[in-house]
Formats: sequence, C-alpha cells, structure tokens
Amino acid sequence: MVFSLGEAIVGICRFSFLGWDDWVGGREPWQHTPARREKQRLALYASERLERRFLAFEQLLLPSIRAQTDPDFSLWMLTSDSLPQPWMQRLHDLCAGISQISIIVSSAEDVGAALMRPLRKAARANGGPVLQFRIDDDDALSRHFIARLRREARRLAELPRFAISFPRGLLIRRYGAEEVSYWRAHLPFIGAGAAVRLTDPGQSIFAFRHRLIPQEIHAMTSVEGQNFVILRWNAGDTAAEQQKNWPRNAVEIPPGEFLRLAEDDFSFLLHQDLGCIFDP
Repeated sequence: MVFSLGEAIVGICRFSFLGWDDWVGGREPWQHTPARREKQRLALYASERLERRFLAFEQLLLPSIRAQTDPDFSLWMLTSDSLPQPWMQRLHDLCAGISQISIIVSSAEDVGAALMRPLRKAARANGGPVLQFRIDDDDALSRHFIARLRREARRLAELPRFAISFPRGLLIRRYGAEEVSYWRAHLPFIGAGAAVRLTDPGQSIFAFRHRLIPQEIHAMTSVEGQNFVILRWNAGDTAAEQQKNWPRNAVEIPPGEFLRLAEDDFSFLLHQDLGCIFDP
C-alpha cells in the first residue's frame, strides 16, 4: 500500500462480498437471516454473473486505476473467503502487478467488521483517519480522480470530518434487449467516487447510504470534468431498482457526444471494445 503521512487515500471496492452493508437487500436487521444469506450467496456466485462482472472489472475499473495521474493511493478489493477458488484465483491474477491494489479476503458477515482492522492499521500509518472513497467493480473513474480528490481534500483539511462528491459523469445503459444508450448525468454522492474522512479511524464509508452522506457530514461537490462511467445493465446487483428509478436529470446523448465528453477523463477507454460486456 502507498501512504503519504496525513494524506492517505484509500479506495474500497466490494467484489462479490458475501455480507451485509448499505445494499438495498441488507440494510435492515430483519433482513439478516440464514435463508436470505444463502439466497445472496447463490446470486453472487452464479457463474454467469461472475463472468460478466469480471469482464466489466477488466475493461472498466482496472484500466481506470492504472491510468490515474496521481498514483499515490491504495485500492482495497474486499471479497469473502467463500468466493469460489477459480474466481478467487482470477481476481488475484488480474490484480497482480498493480501496486495500488490490495485484496482483503474476509470471513466477516458485514462490511464494517471486515474493514475495521485494515482501516485502523492504515490510520496508524497515516497519522490519522484516511480519506476513503468507494467504487464498484463495474464502474470506471476519471484518470484525474485521485488528483482532484486530493486537491479538494486539502481545502477541507482543517475539518475533523468531511465528504466530497464529483457528481458529473457518464452512464452506459442496456437492460434486456434494448439498444445500448449513452447518458450524461449530475448525480451528487453517487456511489462511484463518493469520498469521506471520518473521525473514527475504524469506521468505513459503507456505514452511510451514499446519497444521504450530505445529511450526516459537512459535504462539498466539485463539478470539474467527467468523473465516472457507470454501467446500468442486467448484471447490476440492483438492476430492477435502478431501471425503475432512472435519474431524472440524466440526459441521453449520441455516441459521438459520449466520446467527446470521455476524450480526456476516460482516454484509456476510447479504444476498447466494450461490446462483450453487453452480450446476452
């Protein structure tokens, strides 16, 4: 892991983590039953789902991590020890050689418990709680994301805790048999890149529902650039909810406009064939 004293930035990505967090299926205590956990396990580790998630991970998130203009950060890939071994090996193989990535394999049944010890260890190395951001394995971050996040965090450094969002970004949508479509959107505190520094060194960003963070913590947004590319597709874990609650301020754009908006922030994606992500 890479740390600068007092300025450590740690991204956290849940990779098919079998446990409870802020996901819609596990927000309430009554949902935490053995039957629901088994249902979650079967859904998470279905071969078709994992194959598609790995494709997105390889073609979106990993290239965006390699492309960061500020390389001084860590990305923790949090997964469960119940992830089937062939997929666990594939995850390790893909992340090997990317110095920023550490894989955390946990037997914990909730995200907070899985991250408490690593976060406290990172805080000791950092001289205080780290700046955390969250990202999903089927999203991409602007290559300028870490640089922008560090700059904005320095402006807020005197606050005991704060939150930062970069709400401008791009969506790629395909549900069912519909044609692939492209969108630009303004989504404050969307999960892709939402960041916090907390006073409790062992508390994770997943203790908060990302869209509600500004109700709990002093927060700011920056509208510089396009900061995320998010897939909205059948392989999303909350696909039905996302399709039903499509963002009202998302604006559909032609492919050429998408390419223009992505030209700087996502130059690493422009020559990739993302078609296999959407194959039935």
